[in-house]
Amino acid sequence: MPAPPEPIVTGMRQIAIASVDPAKLADFYKRALGLPVLFETAGMVFMDAGAGVRLMIGPKQTDQAIGGDAVFYFEPVIWQIAEDTVAAAGGAFLGDGNTLQRAAGRELRLRAFKDPEGHTMALIGWRTA
Repeated sequence: MPAPPEPIVTGMRQIAIASVDPAKLADFYKRALGLPVLFETAGMVFMDAGAGVRLMIGPKQTDQAIGGDAVFYFEPVIWQIAEDTVAAAGGAFLGDGNTLQRAAGRELRLRAFKDPEGHTMALIGWRTA
């Protein structure tokens, strides 16, 4: 296996929060902070939080409490190396991941994992399809 690039990730790309009414909460962030809506899909609203970071407001899950529900997303430089590095460091992936969007020759991928303390994190970004 080749040595991982330095740094392993390019930075923070997306932050997620849960909401009883995502559209209403997104409207609040648009009004209160001026965050523009980038797109909406599957009941989720994605907003431009600046510096290349998105704020995703999604529907609250049945067993999820509002607040304390942050999930931090990191964009890998090289997917396989990032996945291998997370696993080697003690991260536990929560399945194989999901393809969120497809484009010519590439796909937007999401793969969540738990850190050793149980916080949910995720790799997200485009990779070759």
